[in-house]
Amino acid sequence: MRKAIQLCVALFFSTLSIGWGQTRISILSSDITDIVKGSDDSRTFYLRGNVGLQQDVAKMYCDSAILIQPANTFQAFGNVRIVQSDTIRVQGKRLDYNGNDRVFVISKEVILTTPSSRLETTSLRFNRNNSTAYFITRSTLERKSLALTADVGSFNTDADLVKLRGNVIAKDTSFYMTTDTLLYSPNKNHYEFAGPTEMIKDSTVLNCHSGNYEADERLLHLRDGATMRSPKRFIKSNSLEYNLKIESGVLVGNAMVADTTEGFVLESDYINYASNPVFVDAYTPVHYKQSMNSDTLYAIGDSLFIRSDSTDKQVYLKGATQFFSPDFQGKSSNFFYDESTQFLSLYPMPTLWSSQSQFEADSAALKLLKKQLDSIYMIGNVKIMNQTKDSLYFDQVVGKSLSGYFDDNQMKMVRLEGNTQSLLFNVSETQAQGVNNSTCSWLRLKFMNGEVKRVQMARDVQAKYAPLNQAETTSLNGCTPKFEQRPTKSDLLP
Repeated sequence: MRKAIQLCVALFFSTLSIGWGQTRISILSSDITDIVKGSDDSRTFYLRGNVGLQQDVAKMYCDSAILIQPANTFQAFGNVRIVQSDTIRVQGKRLDYNGNDRVFVISKEVILTTPSSRLETTSLRFNRNNSTAYFITRSTLERKSLALTADVGSFNTDADLVKLRGNVIAKDTSFYMTTDTLLYSPNKNHYEFAGPTEMIKDSTVLNCHSGNYEADERLLHLRDGATMRSPKRFIKSNSLEYNLKIESGVLVGNAMVADTTEGFVLESDYINYASNPVFVDAYTPVHYKQSMNSDTLYAIGDSLFIRSDSTDKQVYLKGATQFFSPDFQGKSSNFFYDESTQFLSLYPMPTLWSSQSQFEADSAALKLLKKQLDSIYMIGNVKIMNQTKDSLYFDQVVGKSLSGYFDDNQMKMVRLEGNTQSLLFNVSETQAQGVNNSTCSWLRLKFMNGEVKRVQMARDVQAKYAPLNQAETTSLNGCTPKFEQRPTKSDLLP
C-alpha cells in the first residue's frame, strides 16, 4: 500500500513539474508525504524519511524537508546532500533553497567537494546560476597539497576561481603565504594578492603590498614596496619581477641588491640581477659598495655591469665614476675591475688621491693582492701633487709613466720615467722657504705616513734651487691641485 501511495504522489508531482517548466522542483522519493493545500491554492509538502528532490541537473537528499509550491522553495533538515552534474557535492545539516533564484544556503558542518577541491565551512551560500559558492565565516579550501584559509570568500566551481579576503593563509608543501586579499586560479596555479603580503619559500622571505605568483613557473611579480630576504642576499625595490627557479630578476624604483656571497651592495633605480653566475645591469645612477678585507670600497657611476663565470668576475662602472676607500679615492669616466687578475683599470684621465697626494694621468691601473692595494701603474701625462706643511704650496712631479707600490694600503714608493720634471718645496716648520726645480730621466719618491720623505733622481739630472721670492715658477704646467674634489664616503652613499 505504501509503495502505491508513493507512486501516486510522484506521478501527481511530476504532472505539476511539467506544467510549471523545467525549473520546478520535483520529488524523487519520500517515505512519508503530507500535502496541505493553502487558501491561495499553494501546496505545502511535508516530506520525511529518505527524501530526494531534483531541479534540472541538481539532486538533493535529506532526512526531512518542507516544499512549497508554486513558490518553488523548500527547507531541508538532517544529513543534507546536494549533487550537481555528478561533479559538485555539498553536504550539511540545514538547507534553505529558492528554486526560482536557484540559490541555496546550507549550514552546520558544511563540506563542498569537486573532483579536485574540498571546501569546509560553517555556512555556505551557493548560486547555481553562476556556480559560485560564498562564505562569510572562516573557512578552508583544500586542493592537493594546498590549503587556503580566509574569513570571507567565494569559489566559482565552473571557472575554478577562488577569491579570499581577511587574514588569508595559503599553505603548500613548497611555500607559506599570508595576505589580506587573494585571487587564486587553480587551473593555472596562479596567485594574485593585495594588501600586506608575506611569502616564505624555503629559506627565502618575501614581502610586498600587491603582486602575483605563477607557481608552476616559480615566477614572482611584486609591487608597492617589495623585499626579498635569504641567508645569502637581500633585495628590495618598488617593484620586483623574480624567477625563483633561476634566482634572477628585474628591480625597478629604489632598488637594492645585497649579495653577501659576492660581498657587494648596489643601489639604483633599475637593476637586472642574476645570482649564479652573478649578472648585473644597473642604471642611473648606481651606488656600489664592495667589501675589501677589512675595508670597504664605495663607488658611484651612471651605469654598472657585472659579469661572472666559474673562474672570473668583472665589474664595469662607467659614466662620471667616483670611488672611495679609507686609503685611496678617485674619479674617472670608466672603472673596470677584473677579479681574476685583481686589476682595477681607470680611464681616460683619472684623478686619484692617497693621503696627502694627488695623481693624474691619461690612464691608470691599480693592482690588488688579497683585496688590498698592492701596486699602481699610470701612463701618459703623469702628474703628482703632494701637500706640503705650508698649505699654499704643493710638491709637483710630472712624467710620462709611473709605477709604485703600497704597504698596508698606504703609498710607499713611486717611480716616474720619461722627461721627468719636479718642483719640490723646502718647508721650515709650516712655511715654504725655497723651491728645487729639477729635470731628469727618472725619479723615485718614497713616502712615510702619506708624506714624501725621500727623493731620488737619476740620469741627465739638472737641478736649481731658489729662494721662494726669487723662484721663476711655483707651478708646473697642468698641475692643478683638486683636493677639494676628493670623494668622501658620504658623497657616494645613496
